Amino acid sequence: MKYTKTASGGSVEILAADWHVSIPKKIVGSGVVKAGSPITEAGGVGTAATAVGVLLYDVNVDENPNAAIVVKGVIDAKKAKAHSGIDLDGITDSVPGIVLRADTGVQA
Repeated sequence: MKYTKTASGGSVEILAADWHVSIPKKIVGSGVVKAGSPITEAGGVGTAATAVGVLLYDVNVDENPNAAIVVKGVIDAKKAKAHSGIDLDGITDSVPGIVLRADTGVQA
């Protein structure tokens, strides 16, 4: 059986608490979409105002577009922004199950 192995360098943990609820989502586009990115209903990267969830792990859309988005849980806002480059301020208006924490004391 043939297979290819892609090194990812480990995963980024954007959660500030162990408990969360995530749903499966197919991500559209190409390339790598970073954990902590706000994801729209269509599966693209959006803004905090257009999001239906937050990407839980990095996804290489060209290899496998299937992903998990957090719809309820506590997210470390500093780590999510440092990794994805997108500010999640205001996401609690569009995804009320998400709580943002910036005071977790964990270095991004």
